[in-house]
Amino acid sequence: MAAGSALAMSSNDKGGDTAAAAGKIEGKWAANYREIIKENGGKYLDREVMEKILGSDVNSLRAKLDPNNPYSFEVDDSIDGGPHGNAQCKVPKAFVEVWDSAEKNEKADYIANKFGKPIAESALKIWEINVDGDGNGWPNVSEEEAVTVEKGGNIYVQFCGMCHGEFGEGAKGYLPLAVDEDLVTSDFRDPAPMKTIGNYWPYATTIFDYSRRAMPFWSPNSPAIGDKGYLGITAYLIQANGIPLDDEDTTLDDSDKATAQVIMAANKYMKNQGNFFCDHRPVTHNKRCMKDCPDYLVGDGAGNIHHYRQARRLPDGTPQYNVNQRLHEAPPGVGHAGF
Repeated sequence: MAAGSALAMSSNDKGGDTAAAAGKIEGKWAANYREIIKENGGKYLDREVMEKILGSDVNSLRAKLDPNNPYSFEVDDSIDGGPHGNAQCKVPKAFVEVWDSAEKNEKADYIANKFGKPIAESALKIWEINVDGDGNGWPNVSEEEAVTVEKGGNIYVQFCGMCHGEFGEGAKGYLPLAVDEDLVTSDFRDPAPMKTIGNYWPYATTIFDYSRRAMPFWSPNSPAIGDKGYLGITAYLIQANGIPLDDEDTTLDDSDKATAQVIMAANKYMKNQGNFFCDHRPVTHNKRCMKDCPDYLVGDGAGNIHHYRQARRLPDGTPQYNVNQRLHEAPPGVGHAGF
């Protein structure tokens, strides 16, 4: 998707010829930013590269709201899931060259490096199943064909409940999907809250997309479940998490049909959606210190290597995941909810 989005953006690069001739975009930013990135090995987020392109605007959020800025956030809404998405999650124009080059050389690299031959288009179509945050790519399931939420719950119990619990509470050490727990803790040493669909996931659409693509783990995109079944499972999980469908806090009834329209209605009301954002600060690389380190890098920040508190441990030093509320049915280990 990123490659296609980037290509689409390149056609909207305003003032290209005029700006290139002047050497600047709107008199501010280097018009040859693609060449600068290429000369620096594609390191488009390195501080030095960004300064060459953006000059004094390298840290300006206001400048990045200008659509002509090579690192602008103001690009096609479809990239970040539509107008309900976060503005900072949009792909800057400076990334265009990276994606252009990857797409151009992909098939040539297969042949030149003897990796085999590119996969057939007919084989790819089986896995062209993306449903993004904006609701693009839904399967063609009519309301008449759709299963009810109750039927979706039955399908969930049959294929998902053994690992995630019949009500999404978690089972056999696997992650819960519907635990009502606040993500905010009062102290960084507190047990990490459970991240579930209701309190963490940003889009309802990706519940469906991920479930169909990856679950159940022994048979993802299972024909035994089918598109109607995965829609039913998604609707059941939306109901289990109490996600509303409108401003009146209407929630799903068992008799409601599990359609793409229902899931899109819930998409707008995902509790944690507004807390997702992309971090576009420049990448920095701190020098390693193995000996004769300054005090602020040692132990408690005052040079004492024996006096510090480690995050993710309780005050008595035991790992936070060993507290009772995180044990569930299995001890800590691979697949346990705390890991």
